[in-house]
Amino acid sequence: MSDFSSDSRAGCEDRAQLQRGASLVELLVVLFIIGLMMGLLLPALQGARNRVQATECENNVRQLALGLAQYIDAKEMLPAPGQWTVAVLPYIEQRLLADAMKNHADAGGKYPRPPLMKCPMQNDYESRLRTIGYCHYSLVVDRLPNGLVERGWVIQDRPCLEERSEPPWYVGPEIRYSEQEELFSNLEGPHQAGQYMTSNGPQPQ
Repeated sequence: MSDFSSDSRAGCEDRAQLQRGASLVELLVVLFIIGLMMGLLLPALQGARNRVQATECENNVRQLALGLAQYIDAKEMLPAPGQWTVAVLPYIEQRLLADAMKNHADAGGKYPRPPLMKCPMQNDYESRLRTIGYCHYSLVVDRLPNGLVERGWVIQDRPCLEERSEPPWYVGPEIRYSEQEELFSNLEGPHQAGQYMTSNGPQPQ
């Protein structure tokens, strides 16, 4: 009787060990499948995120360009050098901010950066004023001595910027077309394949 009981217990223990072994193998298989799926999904998710950010950046550039065009139509002139980011404020739904700056509401010059002036494809750093960001976009224009311009104007991404001392957003970055060509040749933009988003579309083609 005791021998039979011993054999039964031994058989049960063997089956339990087999079941535990099978469960461990199944767990490893499941983990492998999950890892494989994550490896396939992550690049797709990253690609979708990049496309969303690129679309947001394109919208920023177009809205800023539209605001500047409306300013030019109203004033019949370009803003003074370095002032375009402030000049467009009433035309990009930022009239309250424009009025606050006009009335010097903050003696320290700490005015929040409008969302349209931040490129989601760029790293973001503080400007020379703590807590205040810089403008991620630049006006491209060739100004003549008589105040007129040639070749028109464009708004575009700035190159991939590193952490350094930049003026706050309300000092509008401005470059000439010759500098734009140099950027396109020598420095990568923040978009896919090193392109820059401009109000004329992605460049260089």
